[in-house]
Amino acid sequence: MRKPNKNRYLNAIRHMETKEICFQEDEVETSVASKILGRPLPMVRPYELPVKDYVELNLRYGNDMVFLNNVWELGRKNIIDSQGRKQYVDGTMKTPEDLKQIKFPDLGAIKKSIEELLAGIEGTGLGLKYTANQTPFIVTTAIGYQDYYMDLIVNPAFIHEFQKRVNDFCLRELELALSYPIDVAQVSAIFFSKNGPLFCREMIEEFEYPSLRQRVKLIKDKGLPVSVHADGYFMDFIPDFIKMGIDVINPVEPCDGNQDIYKIKAMYGNKIALHGNIDLAGVLAYGTPQEVEKDVIEHIEKLSVGGGYICASSHNITEAVPIDNFYAMRDAVLNYR
Repeated sequence: MRKPNKNRYLNAIRHMETKEICFQEDEVETSVASKILGRPLPMVRPYELPVKDYVELNLRYGNDMVFLNNVWELGRKNIIDSQGRKQYVDGTMKTPEDLKQIKFPDLGAIKKSIEELLAGIEGTGLGLKYTANQTPFIVTTAIGYQDYYMDLIVNPAFIHEFQKRVNDFCLRELELALSYPIDVAQVSAIFFSKNGPLFCREMIEEFEYPSLRQRVKLIKDKGLPVSVHADGYFMDFIPDFIKMGIDVINPVEPCDGNQDIYKIKAMYGNKIALHGNIDLAGVLAYGTPQEVEKDVIEHIEKLSVGGGYICASSHNITEAVPIDNFYAMRDAVLNYR
């Protein structure tokens, strides 16, 4: 296993072509993580594990960075499934009257989590990738997806007021994170399906882009690179991301073959780095380890020219991915020269 080196990630987003390729899998489902560690783990997201376990996981992943998010579950209705996993069901904050129920997370607890993880990765070579809570996503999940999308049309004033109250906290959290020596900050653009945007460009400009631009500017003003996490089909919006100053986009889902990472590389590869794309709904879940290795090497050889590629899955590793296929992806990157 090679030693982590955050500069592999940073060099990739600077479009520096190097002999070694960065591997960066942000999240791995708990049952898979348990196999990687070789011991049972509590059914939480990996970054909610004790720091010692989480750092060991990242070392075994072969990562060059650790990912941290302090999730604000405002208004969420969750259930615990038969496997002990928390599953989102709906939001509970449906009316303006419900805004009185907003309780903000403890910034002191967030501060502690950042400090403990920074201490835990000291001397390992790992860097820190931090994502603060994202205003539109917090509001969407607090209301519930169906009601949120309806309110965009019939009650936009409610959405604006809700977003304003949430955004004030999200910016304070981001400012706190930026006061620490993190290496990259991540923002999210969660308004795409596999077929394209979930609502029209006018609504995106009104409800999504204002807070996204605020966050990107705050990060860039601190001199840090910005990653954007955007699920689904986003090709038509890449020029917007570039104009905002975003440096890298992930996870670049293939979207059933409709989103071609090689075409994106040809069109925008000198302006924005690409992170991900090894297909969770294809070769990772259903291929052989040999097929995974072949696909990863093809990605590296085509996408690392001129720098700008970070290898990972097309989202997060789920229990549908055989552990041998995860190792095949990881080892193909770590052994590549």
